[in-house]
Amino acid sequence: MNSDTIDQEREDQRIEELLSYEIMGAPAEFAFDDIVDFATEVTACPVAFVHFIDSEKQWAMAAANVPRETSECQREDSICNVIIRQNDVVVIPDTLKDDRFKDIPCVRDTPNIRFYMGAPLINANGFALGTLCLVDFEPRTVDYEKVEAIRVLARQVVAHLELRKQVGLAAESQQRLKSALDTLQKEKEKSEKFLQNVLPLQIADEWLRNGKVAPRYCQDVTVGFTDFVGFTQATSDSEPGRLVATLNEFFSRFDELCYGLGLDRLKTIGDSYMFCCGLTERQRAHAAYACLGALQFMRAVSDVNDRRRQDGADPWAMRVGLHSGPVMAGVVGETRFSYDIWGDTVNVSSRLEQASDPNRINISDATHHRVKNFFDCTPRGGIEVKNKGMLSMYWLNRLKPQYSDDDKGLEPNKKLLAILSLK
Repeated sequence: MNSDTIDQEREDQRIEELLSYEIMGAPAEFAFDDIVDFATEVTACPVAFVHFIDSEKQWAMAAANVPRETSECQREDSICNVIIRQNDVVVIPDTLKDDRFKDIPCVRDTPNIRFYMGAPLINANGFALGTLCLVDFEPRTVDYEKVEAIRVLARQVVAHLELRKQVGLAAESQQRLKSALDTLQKEKEKSEKFLQNVLPLQIADEWLRNGKVAPRYCQDVTVGFTDFVGFTQATSDSEPGRLVATLNEFFSRFDELCYGLGLDRLKTIGDSYMFCCGLTERQRAHAAYACLGALQFMRAVSDVNDRRRQDGADPWAMRVGLHSGPVMAGVVGETRFSYDIWGDTVNVSSRLEQASDPNRINISDATHHRVKNFFDCTPRGGIEVKNKGMLSMYWLNRLKPQYSDDDKGLEPNKKLLAILSLK
């Protein structure tokens, strides 16, 4: 667990990010105290901390039910030193049965920590500054809802950190804004060239301000993939111009729907259409919007297929897969820019699409958890997925009648739109 195992350049950048918040050694603040108190209530764990870790030590900004000074220790003696290298919540039911932790002093000796759950505090630049962690002195397990609650509370800790930082930088930000306005005309030519590469507007704005787009860690988004069944055979049986025109018709309809629902269309790969919600602008209801998009994609395909049948052409059947989770996002390329995302969430979403059936929408357990109150879904149970093992999946059928404005459950009513307007 020695920090030398971390890539030193990346670690130096992480420390620099942490120090930019001026949080180490700061006095207690109610906002952080409230979060750890609430964390103990929702998980029934006796102790919770907000920890930050610099190059030498672990330091607590807040603690529930114990003095925060009790957890200060050398970095190499800290469980959280391992967790900051992860990108999601880590649950250790019994520390003595985990070779990574059984010899750490706080496990081996007093206070004899036996259970640990920690969420890395990852900022918008993808650096883990510390952890929100809960401990118990007996082994235990936690259910998915409690893990999800800690994931949400960790985001709140990061939000409070960002607020502290932004208040301190308000004067400097005003000066940068004035400078940006002064140079806006000079950047017009760059803007036009950049926008020709069809980047999301927020990303284009960042490039105009900074001349580059920093990679960013997006903690909770929903990623979707579509593809058409039998497309490979169609490419050999159809005239190329007509094939491209058909794809363009489908994808143009999808683009219109993405714009209306606030989804980001990332790219097309052959007959596959990749989209995302919650990426360039944080959206609490990202999974619901992505599911609405998928349902309306299916309706668009059905409408186009009706016309194709009238013209004597074969209909195209489409599969869709959706999964929710964290991703890394950034711009790649120097002359032709492309905004893309990476991570296990993307891979799982692609696998869900491949495991779907023609004209069906296949969603993961993580997406289902976020939308089950609004949509009718059918459990599929565990499905074997290449390189992933068994994954729980659900068919997404339609909106529940109480949230639908049409008989087919494709259009949200005013009640649901009011709920989903929360960002």
